[in-house]
Amino acid sequence: MKFDINKIRSVLRGEVNGSVRFLLMSFAAAFVWVASWYLSGMYASAHSSFALQRERYNTLSVLAAEYKAAAPSASAAGSVRRTDAMAVFTQVSNEVSLGIRVTRIVPSPDRRRCSVEIGRIYAEELTDLIRGLSERGMRVVSARLRALPAGQERLFSLEADIEAVS
Repeated sequence: MKFDINKIRSVLRGEVNGSVRFLLMSFAAAFVWVASWYLSGMYASAHSSFALQRERYNTLSVLAAEYKAAAPSASAAGSVRRTDAMAVFTQVSNEVSLGIRVTRIVPSPDRRRCSVEIGRIYAEELTDLIRGLSERGMRVVSARLRALPAGQERLFSLEADIEAVS
């Protein structure tokens, strides 16, 4: 078999019958191959992302089920409220919408006391927090309140020990 560059040039120039059709089919085949390679990469990426999200959802569902199973029943809520300082603080801080500003919660071994740290809390939120704790049978044993510089409204940083009232 002899390789002749002139025959290839004549095909590429379209001088041979059917050469234009051959070139178009070659380009179309190359385009289809590149497009399928690109789309398969996108599919693989989306599939792995979907699998990761499904795994996270399943983990979250299991944790939520465990949390619900560990939560006290409605009839026992009154007795737990008075003894579990961390649970009471968590409920009150959620009602006051402190969110991620609660930087630390450390319960005591008997769970009747806990130490908390809250950053960037407004005065109104602080009074609502203390009022909510006292309504649920809790009291602040000791506290360290620092004023933070913040424009017009005064912000505070709070470190406190709270306990259930006996």
